[in-house]
Amino acid sequence: MRRSRSLLAIVAAITMTLALGIPVAADLNLVPGDSAQIAYTNGDGINVRDVAGYSGAIITTLHEGIEVSVVDGPVWADDGSGWYYISVDTSDGWVEGWAIADYISGDPSVVRYEAVAGAAVSSGSAAVVGTDGYGLRLRDGATTAAGVIAVMPEGASVGVIQSWLTGSDGGSWAQVTYGGMTGYASMDYLSIGGGNGDSVEPAVVASHPVTSGLSVGDRAAVSGTGGGGLNVRSEAYYGAGVLTVVPEGNVVVIVDGPAWDGEGNGWYQVDYLSTVGWVHGGYLAWTDAAPTSPTLESVTPPAQQPVEQPPAEQPAAPIAPVSGVGDAIVSEALNYVGLAYVWGGTTPAGFDCSGFTYYVVNRVTDAGLSRSLEVQSVSGAYVDPENLQPGDLVFQQNTYKWGLSHVGIYIGGGKMVNAQSENVGVAIASIWDSYWGSRYYTARRVG
Repeated sequence: MRRSRSLLAIVAAITMTLALGIPVAADLNLVPGDSAQIAYTNGDGINVRDVAGYSGAIITTLHEGIEVSVVDGPVWADDGSGWYYISVDTSDGWVEGWAIADYISGDPSVVRYEAVAGAAVSSGSAAVVGTDGYGLRLRDGATTAAGVIAVMPEGASVGVIQSWLTGSDGGSWAQVTYGGMTGYASMDYLSIGGGNGDSVEPAVVASHPVTSGLSVGDRAAVSGTGGGGLNVRSEAYYGAGVLTVVPEGNVVVIVDGPAWDGEGNGWYQVDYLSTVGWVHGGYLAWTDAAPTSPTLESVTPPAQQPVEQPPAEQPAAPIAPVSGVGDAIVSEALNYVGLAYVWGGTTPAGFDCSGFTYYVVNRVTDAGLSRSLEVQSVSGAYVDPENLQPGDLVFQQNTYKWGLSHVGIYIGGGKMVNAQSENVGVAIASIWDSYWGSRYYTARRVG
C-alpha cells in the first residue's frame, strides 16, 4: 500500500467514516511503516485480535500510550469497524495483530491526556485489572525495584492521588491509597475511573514485619487467589520451583515461618497433602478447619491427569527418575522446528505453546498429557533446574500475561524447543538467556 491515494479512495473513506459512526478521532490515513500510539482509551487500553473484527480471539491488551508500528490497513470488518494490523515490541516480546482504528493515533499529543491536563493530579479512583487473580503490588517507590508494601487483589478499588508518573525504571506509575496505605502501583494494571474510590482492608499484606499472624502448628486456608490457587515453592521466593498448587479454600498446616525474601514478602513453610514447601503468607487465613484430606473432592485433580504427590517420608519435592523416553520426546519435537505458531493450535498446521507440548508428548508416550497449561505444570514429577534432562517440560511466567504463561520442551545444553510466537513459530531458545532466564517457573518430567 503506498502513501499516495486517489481522491476516490479518500472520499470513500470519509463517507464510510460518517456513515458507520467511527469517531473523528480515529486516524484513517495511516499507512504501513507509520508509527502510532494507543490513545483515547482513558487509560483502559485496547485488545489486539487475531483477525480484523470483534469476533477475533484476543491475543493481548495494549495499554494507553504504547507506540506501535502499522503493518497493514485500514481494513473494514463486516460490522463496519475499521482495523489496523499492528506490530509492537513489548517487554514480553513482539506482539502482532489487529487493533481497532478508533484508538490508534499518529499524533502523540493526544496520548495520556491525564498527565497533560491537571499535572497528573486527580482525586478519583481506579480498579486493579488484568492480573489474572495474582493481584497488584503496592510499592514504596515508582519502580519495580522498590519495596512491596502490600498486594492489592484483582478488582480492588484504590484511590488515585497522581497518575501517569514516569518511574525510574521507565514505566508508568500511579500514586494510590489502599487500605489506609499510600504507595505506587503500575498503570499497566489499573483502570482509571474503575472502582468507587473506597479502599477495603488489604486482602494480601506482603511487607515486613506485617504477616498473616500464623504460628507453627496453625492451620490456614488458602484465600484471595481469585480461584487460581496458591503455588507451593521449593524455597521462600518467587523464582523458586513450584512443587504443587493448593486450590482456593483448601487447608494447609504451618510448618515454619514467616521468612522474608529480598523484596520484603513474607513466606510460610506449609504441609499440604504431604508436600512441604513455601507459600506466600498473604494468601493464607487462619482457620480451625481440619487440614485438607486427599479424599475430599475439592482437591481431586482432573481424572485424566492426576497430580503426583511425593511419598510421606520425603515431604520435599520428589526426585524425578530419568525418563527413558526423554530423547524420543526431543526427537519428535525437533521435527516441527520452523512450523507456524497459531493461537489455540494443537496440530502441525499450527501450534501454541501448550498445544505443542500436548501434541508431541502424547505422540511419543501414553501419559495422556492435558491440553491445559495449568494442568501440565503440575503433571508428572517435579524436576529441580539443576537436574533437567532432555524431554522435560520447562515452564515460564510473566511472558504475554502475568503468572504462568508458557511452556517448552528441554532438549539439553540449556535449550528448549517451543512454539514461541507468531513472529518466530516453533524454534529453539536458551532457557537461561536474559529474557527466558528471568521468567523461569518450574519443570516437570512426564515421560
